[in-house]
Amino acid sequence: MSQIISDILKQFLGEPAEHNESSGQMSFDCPACAEDKGLANGCGDGKHKLALNYKKNIYQCWVCKFENNMHGSVPNLIKRYGNNKILKEYQIIRPTDLDANNQNKEIKVDLKLPIGYKKISESNYNDLNYGKAYRYLRERGITDTMIKEYNIGFTVTGKYHNRIIIPSYDESGELNYFISRAWDKWKKPKYLNPDVEKQLFIYNEFTLNWDGTIYLVEGVFDHIVVPNSIPLLGKTMYDRLKSLLLKNAKSDVVILLDDDAKDDAVRIYKELNVGSLYDRVKLCTPPADTDPSLIFEREGNRGIIKLLRSSEKILESNLY
Repeated sequence: MSQIISDILKQFLGEPAEHNESSGQMSFDCPACAEDKGLANGCGDGKHKLALNYKKNIYQCWVCKFENNMHGSVPNLIKRYGNNKILKEYQIIRPTDLDANNQNKEIKVDLKLPIGYKKISESNYNDLNYGKAYRYLRERGITDTMIKEYNIGFTVTGKYHNRIIIPSYDESGELNYFISRAWDKWKKPKYLNPDVEKQLFIYNEFTLNWDGTIYLVEGVFDHIVVPNSIPLLGKTMYDRLKSLLLKNAKSDVVILLDDDAKDDAVRIYKELNVGSLYDRVKLCTPPADTDPSLIFEREGNRGIIKLLRSSEKILESNLY
């Protein structure tokens, strides 16, 4: 079945750069990126940034996912760049029970971004309080590229007024949560977030590469500066995340909590260092009185790289 589906997709996407038959993961040149670069129809840009998983029935471009709306279900991609014949072939070959049997499927919640939300990348100093929101992010070292990549916005009205808004998207690219952070240090509470139970979702699962090293961090600002990371939004790992890591993680998993959470980090280490992840779990501890976001603010990517290189396993004799 895997090869047949691959042949179907090649009809309009060309040869894949990668194809993992066990996971259903494939990578292609992105047709939307090619259009942006003015390449002739059918000519790829050679970057292979379009990730597609036919077992999960989803796709996304790592470069233009938001800019060109290049994310969502595979049938929608076929409708956009293929034709009805290819769509029928795909729907006949791909069993729908692949979706029905996904026991770890996220529970959907009816959630929308706050009233008045504006993308910072699409705003300017003519917009009320844009300068305050943008200055807050830049002072934390957050770059324009990060602002655009994570769809970071701000609000000046309603319940979440005068706050930075950082959305989270599920594996299909649908909104499942958002963080709102006041840029004024005197504003209380500092964080004001939706009433959604944390164990129901994985923050920005949409951006996660299960084949690479995965870092578990505490907060969303740590997540922004640490590549391929999952923010726990606290110091607890819920059952759904543990289950997905044990099932899907193909490389190492590194626990990277703040310096003041060593006991919590070791506890999570013990929980994960079992089954398929045994001997693939590591611990990374920031220097005293720091966290990844503060290190990035002070030292940039160089500081983060140095921190991540300090990841190490814990001797069994020191665990119990």
